[in-house]
Amino acid sequence: MAVSGGADSTALLLLMASLQRTEGFSAVVLHVDHSLRPDSADDARFVKKLAHQYHLPFYGTRVQIRRRSRESLEMAARRERLNFFAQMMLELKLDAIATGHHADDVAETFLMRLARGAGPEGLAGIKPISRLTVETPTGRLPIVFIRPLLNVRDSDLRAYLQRNGQTWREDSTNADTSILRNKVRHVVLPWLKANFDPHLTEHLCKSAAILRGDLTLAEPEVPATASNVQETDESKPSVDTPPKAFTLEIAPSIGFTREPQALGKLPAVACLSRTALAGRTLALRTWQAGDRIAPIGMNGKSRKLQDVFVTAKTPPAWRHVLPVLVDAATDEVLWVPGYRVAASAAVEYPNSPSWRFTLNQELTNQNPGRSS
Repeated sequence: MAVSGGADSTALLLLMASLQRTEGFSAVVLHVDHSLRPDSADDARFVKKLAHQYHLPFYGTRVQIRRRSRESLEMAARRERLNFFAQMMLELKLDAIATGHHADDVAETFLMRLARGAGPEGLAGIKPISRLTVETPTGRLPIVFIRPLLNVRDSDLRAYLQRNGQTWREDSTNADTSILRNKVRHVVLPWLKANFDPHLTEHLCKSAAILRGDLTLAEPEVPATASNVQETDESKPSVDTPPKAFTLEIAPSIGFTREPQALGKLPAVACLSRTALAGRTLALRTWQAGDRIAPIGMNGKSRKLQDVFVTAKTPPAWRHVLPVLVDAATDEVLWVPGYRVAASAAVEYPNSPSWRFTLNQELTNQNPGRSS
């Protein structure tokens, strides 16, 4: 993975270090010191120390940027960076290089290209996976980039780092609004959000995803509830005596499920965002008076679980034993099995990484526990 030491790539490092233990892949840390700032060597030392802290191999290089005819400084730096990445892919036999590009980058790129009159291909912007071939001193070499954080906001990545007590490096040039991207980030987008659309970043990201073809389903999942499932014997909540214990199976997945659901019917299945759950400890507990959930599809509004059960005509016997999935630290309800998931944990797009949760009847005497 490419790590500069900024918040986005530092968050990427922590997430990849965590995921490689469960997903069965090996990660390495790549860093390029462009020698363009007096403190660039400090960035390199920070990234190297961070890689060692998380037991990840570190490979770094320091380059002196030499511009070619009609080549900007940024393009020259990019050329050196790509040369290094291509060499590392060859020498280390890497499958791909992950970068920390996030949703705010997508929105900024969309606006900048829109202002230049770009067509659909240009407006599609930063892609989750891209391949290119670069000219290096040793010949033409391929690079594969993956960008697993494209659906995550910059503010969420910083919050994730803060929850984990992890610092990062701030590039002083990021505040220079004479640079176009910084002007879009610090001036143009904030003005548009304040005066036009507070959810502009999300809407620009959705437009870019549609142009890329990522959103073939147009809208994120809204799992079925007892009120919108066809009235068949199989979709009605069971009025039999509910089980005394449950099992919760968790498996890695991609995207979300559209399996019919109904409160009080098992198995209950839902997919939650792997990114949103990273670093959080989860717990299963029974419903408590005053519990609320802010589900997807309600524009941030929340519902009392009591009202959810009444609307779905969930038998009282089920209401008091059906486990709900919560954030152990904040007690936020993330999923009511058979109902919807919380918007804060919803899978962002059909190709986003997720965790698939399956709640079923316990066939042994084991009690449900915690998972993280």
